[in-house]
Amino acid sequence: MKNKYINKFHWNEDTLDHFKFNSNYQNRDEVLKEVTEFVENECDLEENETEEMLIKDLIKQIYNK
Repeated sequence: MKNKYINKFHWNEDTLDHFKFNSNYQNRDEVLKEVTEFVENECDLEENETEEMLIKDLIKQIYNK
């Protein structure tokens, strides 16, 4: 089955690997909390972007295996 979701944002591979690894040991709510904190503290928003957009995109990329 082909992936219909197109990634909106490009994430650093180390960032993705970190959260994917953690997702094997934490439940989804814990990963979401960690991702939210990461986006709030480490990401710079560009024009027409919101933290919610980045959080949703990163979560989709973490769990899209």
